[in-house]
Amino acid sequence: MTHQWHDTYRHISTPAHHLDPRSKLFVGLLFVGFVLFSAHLNPAQSAGLFLILAMAALLARIPLRLAASRIGVILPFALLMMLSAVFSRLSLDRMIQIVARSLFSIAAMTLVALTTPFPDMLRALEQCRLPRLMVLFLAFLYRYIAVLGKETIRLERGWGARYFGRFWVNQWMRLGHVLAALLIRSYERAERIYAAMLARGFTGAPGYMRVLHFGPWDGVFVGTSLAVLCALHWARF
Repeated sequence: MTHQWHDTYRHISTPAHHLDPRSKLFVGLLFVGFVLFSAHLNPAQSAGLFLILAMAALLARIPLRLAASRIGVILPFALLMMLSAVFSRLSLDRMIQIVARSLFSIAAMTLVALTTPFPDMLRALEQCRLPRLMVLFLAFLYRYIAVLGKETIRLERGWGARYFGRFWVNQWMRLGHVLAALLIRSYERAERIYAAMLARGFTGAPGYMRVLHFGPWDGVFVGTSLAVLCALHWARF
């Protein structure tokens, strides 16, 4: 259950990719917790957090351009939060803190996602005692997002073949028909996929091909990350 469009960099052979998904998930959540629960991120701490993320991306051989494009998805929401902060009459420093915390948190979880195959992430979540129904929901969501993407590409081609540069009113009218067709076709395709899964013996539990193993390097990774974050938290700049 992996897709090339989403798993391109998850199978590169680097130490980061060979770590246990549970250790990467724990460190990622620890990083997010440090960012969100710090009283105030001063410039030195922000520079330290950025340096940690940049080094992690380089060691995992993740292109910085790809990581930046994934992180950039949060920018519209961050700008919306800044706009709401303006109407709430918050200070400029407070608004900068909101945007910085958002970007750092998304960047950390993006690196975790780019170095972990999605089935391994599901298994890590299940072994971390996440409710089984939630794990199953994430598995179906991941699969059906790919289905929706393929149906969107097909309809986009049909849209391009039927639009010849007419008035924009006709264009938006046809767009409504395209979206309705996308919903119906995706729903029908999802039903066929589910029927095929049942025919292949699906029992309601996601299948896993890899057995997770928490090794010595995972302990070193978790311990080093914890020490670095504690040093950033208690250091006096």
